[in-house]
Amino acid sequence: MSTPDILTLKLEMLHTDVVEVKTALNKLSEAITKLALVEQQQAQTAEALERAFKTISKIDDRLSALELAAPKQRETSGWVDKFILAVIVAAMGFIGTKLGAL
Repeated sequence: MSTPDILTLKLEMLHTDVVEVKTALNKLSEAITKLALVEQQQAQTAEALERAFKTISKIDDRLSALELAAPKQRETSGWVDKFILAVIVAAMGFIGTKLGAL
């Protein structure tokens, strides 16, 4: 084999290697692009989770306040019920006395 043939063969081998490197670089570029998209999606998910946790915390605070107010509300409701019952009994007694007096 002559020197030009050897150089041609080595040049072809080098060309093949360069093509393989370009192909590998293209695949790496695609992988990096996909990785960036996944990272962006994870960041958005993390932000959404943070908002959800804040909302859950606010709801928990509101629920605690309602739980603390429930006994007071039950007591007030009992007083109102007793007052209405007393008014009804008084009205019935008044009506009964008026009807009995006729």
